[in-house]
Amino acid sequence: METTKHPARLIIREKDQTRTVIIDSLPFTIGRQADRNLYLTNSQISREHAIIHEDAEGFFIRDLNSRQGTFVNDIRKDTARLRSGDRIKLGPSGITLLFLTSPDHTSTVALFHKMASEASNSELQTLSLFLQAAQSFNNSSVLEDILGTMIEYTLRLTHSERGFVFLGDSAANLSLQCGFNCEGEPIFDDTKISRSIVRDAAESGQEYILGDVSGEGQPVSRESVIAHELLSVIAIPLRGRNSGRLLGLLYLDSRLRTNTLNSVGRDILLAIASEAATLVEHARLVQAERAAELLRNEMEIAASIQQSLIARDLPTFPYAKVMAKTIPCAEVGGDFYDVIPVEDGLVAIVADVSGKGVPAALLASIIQGMMYAQARSHVSLVDTVATVQSFLCSRVYGQKYVTLLVLHYKQNGEVELINGGHISPLLVLEDGTITPILGGDVPVGLLHDATFHPISFTLPLHARLVLLSDGVTEAENPAGVEFGSIERQSEFSAPDPVQAIFASMFRFCEGAPTQDDCTLLIIERTA
Repeated sequence: METTKHPARLIIREKDQTRTVIIDSLPFTIGRQADRNLYLTNSQISREHAIIHEDAEGFFIRDLNSRQGTFVNDIRKDTARLRSGDRIKLGPSGITLLFLTSPDHTSTVALFHKMASEASNSELQTLSLFLQAAQSFNNSSVLEDILGTMIEYTLRLTHSERGFVFLGDSAANLSLQCGFNCEGEPIFDDTKISRSIVRDAAESGQEYILGDVSGEGQPVSRESVIAHELLSVIAIPLRGRNSGRLLGLLYLDSRLRTNTLNSVGRDILLAIASEAATLVEHARLVQAERAAELLRNEMEIAASIQQSLIARDLPTFPYAKVMAKTIPCAEVGGDFYDVIPVEDGLVAIVADVSGKGVPAALLASIIQGMMYAQARSHVSLVDTVATVQSFLCSRVYGQKYVTLLVLHYKQNGEVELINGGHISPLLVLEDGTITPILGGDVPVGLLHDATFHPISFTLPLHARLVLLSDGVTEAENPAGVEFGSIERQSEFSAPDPVQAIFASMFRFCEGAPTQDDCTLLIIERTA
């Protein structure tokens, strides 16, 4: 393994998350196997999926006979050269890898070097070096200064009087990013430009080089050009290197007759515009990375708060042993459990709010607080669930509901349980026999006129009562087979059944990520 000659990185976009991995050694391996340089757990990715190498011509990626294939810019490739900005997709996993490298690997900068060498133009050489250096700025706040310097050199090259960069994704929403005159003074007023040329260039995606500067004798007949006494106008769209989407527009004009652009050349102007587009793209990527990092930090805080609301240290009882664990499929989730001591026993809750992520987690926290307050106030289970039902129907009806199991366990083993549309709890006897406790009602908050009734029974000595969410039973392996519950006799009878069940589930899934929050709560009668 050797160190890469040029800096490169991958921006990994998976679901709503974005992270960055530096390619600091080669070969750089990608796959679902834990020893890969980029380790991805998605079941659609092969254990040894692809590998990135570098040779004298630059970086390239090679597929390692993966099951689902490797795609570069949406084209399946066994081997493909990589350019900065290329999008790599690993089968149908939904994961996108954005490849970014130093500008030494871009064809546009090579064009600058070639043109500068042929033209012996010191201004062009300086601009080329400047644009290379600008690529290393990972700070979107300096974008205006970089573009301003680029305009300054471009004005010197073209002998134009004014230069502007507009940013936006359509002709209708282009806004001035920066503008300068040939004296290096900033321009904040863009009213005296040819708006029709700006609009036409943005809408057509084609460059406009009009007047004497084109060397083609094109007449300048537009009203705005005549009104502002412009003798030459240049408008070049800035488009994404791979996406082709409009990012903005480079605009130059002059009220003087000049043939300078004939010697500068159309290709140089297009190359300058291409580099400007790359600068804008990189700045936006940096901004997106930072926004994603901020979101990740906020999600971590939210997850910490949510976990603190769920009892980590479960209360102990002389007559029962309680074990529980929840694993969200995202940073935060809609599942929760709680165990609340009351005068004659305990109240236990397992609930699953519809949906995932922050909205479900927020509602789960509210419902948990409501149920905790009701239990501590000795409110009956029926009235507790009815209160939650009333709240959900009045505030989020038609948008959210919750399935839940709530039970009152008394010291003598008597149990009163309400099942609001949740997966049936399991009765596990001392000999390992598993029986589902059937019966129940609709999810809470789903129907306005829903009512709820208790189910009563006595838990035998040394038997276990298992409350779980469907994230556990419906966890799938790569073949799409569900984990289930009834057939898990040995795990439910283990000394530590919670640990045994989750370990068995992860082995069964073979690295495939869970698609839902997973929660498990077990009560064992000990006396």
